[in-house]
Amino acid sequence: MGIFEVIPSEPDSLWLSERLFHRLTGVAAACELHTLSLLRALDDDRLNRARCESLLDELAFVADRLNDPLAVRTAQAISDYVAARLRRPMWDGLITFQGD
Repeated sequence: MGIFEVIPSEPDSLWLSERLFHRLTGVAAACELHTLSLLRALDDDRLNRARCESLLDELAFVADRLNDPLAVRTAQAISDYVAARLRRPMWDGLITFQGD
């Protein structure tokens, strides 16, 4: 599972276990969370600034409910990556979530 802005080979691209990512999206779907459950499909998904802000809230919600340290660490890694982009004042780009 790759997470990046423009191309997968970016030096700060995030690469995660697809199985752990699907745990997060599965819980999100069960809780009827919108943004995180959209990422369940194996296709490439791109999130804009508004969706990234929503994603941070949903990741925190899901991580608080899991008794799974690896999934919680995965949620934190995604949150850190997304939050770093949102802290850029003029950032209005897209983040791509790419399945294998």
